[in-house]
Amino acid sequence: MGITHIWLFSSTRESIKAIEDHCMNERLAAFHSDIEEYNANILHNPPKEGEHHYLPYIGNGVFGIPILPEALIYIKRGRALSLPIQWQPLISHPLLKTNFYRDATITHFTSGIVYRYQCFREGYYIEFQYYAHRIFDAILVQDIKITNPLSLSQNVPLKPQMSTQWDNYHIEVIKIQVDDFLDEYNLISGFIPLSNSNKIVTVSIVYKRPPRILQIKARSSIKLKFLTSIQYSEPTLMEEHHIQYELTKEKAIEAIKKAISIQHQSLKEDHINLWQSYWYTGLRISDSKADGAINGHKINSTLYYVLSQISKGIHDIEKNIAMNEGCYRGHHTLDAPRLWKDTSSIDAMNNVVEAWLITLEKQGCHHLMIGDPAAVQQAIVLSLGSLRFSNQHLEFNIDPQYLNRDYLFRRISYGNVTHLNISVTVGEDNRAVLKVAVDKSDSVYFGCDAGCLNPPVSLSQLYASIPVKLTKPLTAILYVTSDYQHMQDLRNALHVHAIDDAPAHDHLVMALHKHGHQLGGLPTFFWISICFLIIVFHLFLCKLVINEYYGHQDKQKVRYSKL
Repeated sequence: MGITHIWLFSSTRESIKAIEDHCMNERLAAFHSDIEEYNANILHNPPKEGEHHYLPYIGNGVFGIPILPEALIYIKRGRALSLPIQWQPLISHPLLKTNFYRDATITHFTSGIVYRYQCFREGYYIEFQYYAHRIFDAILVQDIKITNPLSLSQNVPLKPQMSTQWDNYHIEVIKIQVDDFLDEYNLISGFIPLSNSNKIVTVSIVYKRPPRILQIKARSSIKLKFLTSIQYSEPTLMEEHHIQYELTKEKAIEAIKKAISIQHQSLKEDHINLWQSYWYTGLRISDSKADGAINGHKINSTLYYVLSQISKGIHDIEKNIAMNEGCYRGHHTLDAPRLWKDTSSIDAMNNVVEAWLITLEKQGCHHLMIGDPAAVQQAIVLSLGSLRFSNQHLEFNIDPQYLNRDYLFRRISYGNVTHLNISVTVGEDNRAVLKVAVDKSDSVYFGCDAGCLNPPVSLSQLYASIPVKLTKPLTAILYVTSDYQHMQDLRNALHVHAIDDAPAHDHLVMALHKHGHQLGGLPTFFWISICFLIIVFHLFLCKLVINEYYGHQDKQKVRYSKL
């Protein structure tokens, strides 16, 4: 079929957009509020100016997949999902150089889904949804919807899954029956030799190939769902490969049977609900225009990558105070550049994830690291503010000089049903204001400021103000506990030589955060223009003085020559 050129004109004729641009704008409109809240990231292909080059990625701690052309599956090795299987699991629509199209992916951090949209000049568009299921953690889900709004039918080819440079595998066709459902699937099995080791990892994957070409009738759409089951063994010796092959094959078949038995809509809803629960605990931070500042989009994308590589673990472990003890005991991680490096490629992203996992594990959060993503999220949020559970209390162990932006630490778990909210705002006088509230509580909680010299404040669902103090030697600026006597004992246990209100932040520092430079609220160009005008004025003034001086000399010469 030839290319039909269709153009849409705005009523003002100020902008002319091809049909693929208009189509893409309609697809992305639903995500604008999530983008503004930093809950999602849009990346066009090729990227547009100002977009954040964060890798589109899905994972559930068992396997991870970058949503890219010819992407591979990555499975666990060490701390991260860094071992590639030379098999491409993603179904795609082959793009020709002659196609006029628009292509964009949306990584939705709070739902664990990556959306990909492709809009074509021919009039049809394709929506892909990819997610590594959080409950059925062996299952990759690919939802595909092809829509043809025009009056002509379209033939749409699909590119199937395929292996690349994987020599140690074989494929067989199997039949899977669940109740009245009976269908043929492919089973690909093989092994991956581990570098610097004499061991292998055995892999079994059950999947269904898509049709080679789909005919989409005029003014209609087609929905397709493809489930892929991925199972692999622990590292074993080559002699055990046959045993592991049978075990992984059986597990892969059983996993896909369970997923098939679930209603399709419930499959997605259950995944989203669980992913959203991981974000109940979190951090909101005001935007900064300072060079190199870590803002919300970078924080959420990085946390998403870390959580995507955490498996089920032990559920609700973060609700046990004993498992929080000692976490987090290092310098606050917002001031750790190695944890916020580039994540635009799979290798770079895995390096950042490994850095995070090592940091949390070695800085007192090792108990939380055996939990599920909610427990790891608790550890991350504690580290962002250098909040620490220590001997029957929670302390906000940060130097007041770093409180030069607005923070909200949301729903920090303190026991079975208690959640704390800690707010930091910078007032017009450039001083930090600290407030604490108990979201839910199973008992009465108290808070005190640095040194605990002031009487403890009873905490409730209404925010209570806590003065921000600076002590010598430096101590935590906030202590929270449900044990009133423990709070009284802290007063005698914290030996400080001096205590005073924390000083206001320097105006130049605040100007950097607010405006990106130290020249106050006006842009740099304004001040450059003012300097230029001052220089021009002084040059003009000098010229007037010089002209007046030499003009006066000339008049004197003329007068004397007449004598």
